[in-house]
Amino acid sequence: MQTSSTEPKPARIQLTGNRKAVLVLMQTQQRALSAYEIIDLLRPQIGRIIHPMLVYRCLDFLLAKQLILKLVSVNKFIALPEGMNEPGQCLICEHCQAVTFSASSNPLQQQRRKIAASGFKLNQQPVEFHGICAACQKDKQSESSSANSALSADRLFR
Repeated sequence: MQTSSTEPKPARIQLTGNRKAVLVLMQTQQRALSAYEIIDLLRPQIGRIIHPMLVYRCLDFLLAKQLILKLVSVNKFIALPEGMNEPGQCLICEHCQAVTFSASSNPLQQQRRKIAASGFKLNQQPVEFHGICAACQKDKQSESSSANSALSADRLFR
């Protein structure tokens, strides 16, 4: 007896060697990378100089397949987490450049539906928020505590 699934199976994307190398690098780095950072990181793996246009073509393909995301405000790219094809919001730390995807719905989602209904094809673009992540805030607090302690000790010996 055969069972049929009503859910469509996702199409498997065939990646060339270069595209796969770029995607795997981005997935293992787990941070936003510029095209030139990708070139620098791939050079030792591939063993040759990589032309920037080749990397940009790979990035364009991966963007079109919604495997990566372009963070326009910092001109960098990041791999989307497994199973996520439309991020709601991206939280970008201004100190360490860490990117966190917020699970909350995109505030522009309703507007996107209206735009799509009008026949206009809107390119995927997340909402980007800049600030300071919890880890950097904690580091900054401990740095200021250390600096205050050093100033206090310095005043004692005057």
